[in-house]
Parts: sequence; C-alpha cells; structure tokens
Amino acid sequence: MRRAGILLTWIVAMGILVLPAFTWAEEAADTDQVALESIATELEQLKKELATIKQAAQVREQLEATKEEKTEETERILTAIGLEYVLRREGSLGVTYGASYSYNSTDILENAKTNMTVDHTSNHTLYSSVSVQYGLKNNLTVNGAIPFVYKWDQQSTASERNATDIGDISFGLQWQPLPTSTGRASYILNTSLIVPSGTSPYEIDVDNALSTGSGYYSALAELSISKPIDPIMAFGSLSYRYAHEVTGLNQTRNGPNDATALKEVSPGDTFGGSLGIAYALSYQVTLHLSCQYSHTTSYEFDWHGGEHNKTGTSTAASLNIGTGWKLSPESSMNITVGVGLTDATSDFTLSFSMPFNYAL
Repeated sequence: MRRAGILLTWIVAMGILVLPAFTWAEEAADTDQVALESIATELEQLKKELATIKQAAQVREQLEATKEEKTEETERILTAIGLEYVLRREGSLGVTYGASYSYNSTDILENAKTNMTVDHTSNHTLYSSVSVQYGLKNNLTVNGAIPFVYKWDQQSTASERNATDIGDISFGLQWQPLPTSTGRASYILNTSLIVPSGTSPYEIDVDNALSTGSGYYSALAELSISKPIDPIMAFGSLSYRYAHEVTGLNQTRNGPNDATALKEVSPGDTFGGSLGIAYALSYQVTLHLSCQYSHTTSYEFDWHGGEHNKTGTSTAASLNIGTGWKLSPESSMNITVGVGLTDATSDFTLSFSMPFNYAL
C-alpha cells in the first residue's frame, strides 16, 4: 500500500509539472496560428492595394494625353485665338466660317458759330467670310479668304447710308521654320496678299455711298510666337503691312485750297503687335485674353491742279476676351468680344468663327 501511495504521489507531481508545459505549448500554437492568420490577412490586403494601384496607373496612362493629342490641344487653343497661329498637317483641309459685328459712334459739333448742334453718327458693320486652308507640308500651309460686307451708317435721324458687297480677297502662306519641341516656343511666319476686290472708297460718291474694301493692294508679313507655360498658353505677334499707292483717280471730294478732284493716294503703312494668354478649362472649353495694337503712318493725297496734303498718323488698340468650344473632333466654335481702346478702333466688336477640319 505504501508503494502504491508513493507511486500515486509521483504521478500527481509529474502531472503538476507537465500540465503547464502542455498548456503553454497549446497557447503558443494558438498564438502562432493567430499570427499566421494575421499575416495572411495583411498579405491579402496588400495584394488588393497593389492591384488597385496598378489599375489606377493603367487608368492614368490611358487618360494621359499623347504627344499628338497635346499638339492637337495646342492647335485647338490657338485656333480659338486666330488662324494665323495654326499650321495644318500635310494633306489636310480646313474650312472656316467667320462672322463679326462692329459698332462705332461719334458726336460731331456742327454750326459752332451760329446755332450749335451735336450730330450723332453711328456705324454698324457686319463682316462674314469663308476661308480655306490646305497643308502642303506639315510646316507649310496655303490659305485664302473671301469676305462679304454689310455696312449701315446713320447720321442723326434723317440721313443714313448702307452698302452690301464683297470685301477684299486675301491669299496667304504660313511657314514654320523650326519643328515644335516640348516646352519650347513655336515660331510661324505668315505672309498675305490682299487684293482690292471690294468697293473702293476712292471710287464712290462719298456723300451718298459706302465702301466695302480698302481700295488698294497691300502685303502683310507677320511673325507669330506661342509657348506653353503650364497651365496656360502664351502667344504674341509682330506684323508689318505695306500699302501700295493708288493712281489714276478722278474722285470728287473736298480738298485743300478748293481742290475738288482726287488724283492719287499713298496709304500709310501699318505696324502692329499682339500679346495674350489662353487657358484650357477642359478638353472642350478654352478661355483666352489678348490685346492688339497697331500704328498707321500718314496718308498722302495728290489732287488734280497740283495740290498735295497728308493726314496725321493713327493708332488702334483693342482688348479682346473670348472662349472656344470643341463640338467634335472635326469642328469647334469660337466667340470673342472686343472693346476699343482708342478713337481709331471700333467701340465694340463681337466675332464668331467655326472651323472644320478634313483629312484628304
């Protein structure tokens, strides 16, 4: 019996010593299992996050504009400002319809010595044109434009004049000497010949009729510069317009020293410039702001009988703000509002243009 009691006591003691070890091992196994499950969960979560990042990167890559799309975006922005900044791709054809309305008013003091009156004169001009551009090469474009003009002048309430006729037709050539590089400025040379196809102001009855053209041949040379500066596009231009003299005239009008017949006219040359910025609000909408300035030298007049006189110089300046809307990959719509800053500029101008692009 004693030996049995000793054996039982030994077994109980060993159980007391071994049982905590089994308990610790079981708890360690449970801890390891929880740790493994936690690691597996974290790995699964990390896998999902990596998949999300990869998908987002693919989406960004798809949405990012290609070099060609960025070039098209630049052209679209500058098209809203003026076609003189845009060159067409080789073999492509562009047709643009444009229309503008300008208004100018003046108050003239009449009979100041006897019965002072103020004569209010308002001038309205509606100008529409169809222009065509064709890309001979990627850096060389030929263009032409045919304008149509409607004028209506009202002096006080008793006298008014109007005229409807074709305007001065123009033919031009645009050349980009250097290829466009990312982040660098683009330079475009533009030359145009303006033909006096409209009604000449030197061949009408100045008291009863209006002209729709300049009446003389002229040539325009212009350098246009544009540069992308995120998030805007900066642009500017410098121009010179040479005006050819008009001879062989016999127009009746009031001249110096009772001269009544105009013989020759030497129009003044014009120096001009512009500066502005454009900003793409989205892929469909563009906002642009610009200022234009020009200075014209004196006109000289020769009269039958030997009289000669000339006018003073004139300066024109305007502030323009507009927007461009992309309607489709082939067409867009541009609207610009201009405000005259000098007496030689129209008080108000509203312009509209809609270019269409075709790949031949």
